[in-house]
Amino acid sequence: MLAIHGGPPVRRAASWPRWPQYDESTERELLAALRSERWSVSWYAPDGGKSRERLFGEAFARYHDAAYGVSVDHGSSALVIALEALGVGPGDEVIVPAVTWVAPATAVLRVGATPVLVDVDPESGCLTGESIRDGLSARTRAVIAVHLACTTVDLDDVPAATLATGLPLIEDCSQAHGARWAGRAVGTFGNAGVFSLGAAKTLAGGEGGAVITDRQHLYQRMLQLRADSRGYTPGVPGVGEYELVERGEIMGANYCMSELTAAVLLDQLPRLDAQNELREQRAKELEAGLADIPGLAPVPVPAPVDRRAIYEYGIRVCPGAFGAAPVEAVAAALTAELGTRVYPPRDPLHRSILLRPRTKPRFARLPDATWDRMTGRDFPGADHYRDHTLLLHHSVLLGDTADIDGILTALDKVRTRSDALSAASGCSLTKGARP
Repeated sequence: MLAIHGGPPVRRAASWPRWPQYDESTERELLAALRSERWSVSWYAPDGGKSRERLFGEAFARYHDAAYGVSVDHGSSALVIALEALGVGPGDEVIVPAVTWVAPATAVLRVGATPVLVDVDPESGCLTGESIRDGLSARTRAVIAVHLACTTVDLDDVPAATLATGLPLIEDCSQAHGARWAGRAVGTFGNAGVFSLGAAKTLAGGEGGAVITDRQHLYQRMLQLRADSRGYTPGVPGVGEYELVERGEIMGANYCMSELTAAVLLDQLPRLDAQNELREQRAKELEAGLADIPGLAPVPVPAPVDRRAIYEYGIRVCPGAFGAAPVEAVAAALTAELGTRVYPPRDPLHRSILLRPRTKPRFARLPDATWDRMTGRDFPGADHYRDHTLLLHHSVLLGDTADIDGILTALDKVRTRSDALSAASGCSLTKGARP
């Protein structure tokens, strides 16, 4: 009997790795930041020297072999300042994949532009060069490409598509920390690479974000855009001096990262590669086992990806693999078996309750024509990805081979008992329809 129906589970919840991970060195870094009496880059330097948020921006850029890094308070803020630095504003359109967290679309709205949703590859959920071309208009000003879950966009195809049209490319790498394509860091293929550093991410600071770029003029603009038109003072601040000086070259807002967040991130960054290597090893073990389970396969990863980053491990579910049970019912059954959350992707943005601009006074009079331009097309690839994919948080890949065996056992158990699951759910899958 399935655990969701009262049977014994495959695994217990307490046996899974915890996330975020920290130790005494993390605590020391936090305590040092606390005792420094310098909790913000906007405050003076009691003992002189660079702020931790500046040091993190520099370290993060070096990690990616990029020239510049800007620390911010959230990944959403990183998107906003990247768009503004590129000159995106009212009257412009920005291409955004239909499968992503809502922030890329809302960031475009926040700068006064229109996000134009485009379809994605049905197996990976990622933007393609073809979907970029399908979304183009005379008003298109930029493209946001999102590296999703456990894979990346095709970084030969997508940059070529933007280069051919002369459009700037923003890579949203919030789910791809540390990934590399043919030896080159993901996030350095466009004009800017944007990262979220929230608590669930593989590089976690609680809340936080960053942008990397090789373009000095974008760096200077983004510094001011995230610090109320202020930039770093030349050189290193002396004792009692302020690090930010008023520039006023472009009006900004306050999106600065806290010194406490930066302290955590400076501690966590050196751990990222080893954690990614362990996740990749466990993913390979999982993929070897999936090959023996009919109807299941890993989300594809392009061959040039030579260092994987896994935020959510994705499993493709072929139609009928779990009988007539919808992916939501399968995910619930697997969660009950494993004691850790298994889930389908969030609804694509064209059917998401999170993208409802007319609920805010600023967008209450959004013209129907604008909304139709945003969402008024079919998204078969996005719908297929949503309805035929299962995800697990990256923390489950930080344990041992017994964890992987448990996942495979649960998948096979639910699959072989899917008739009971289908009957209990009262649902059936119809080709082309949302379950």
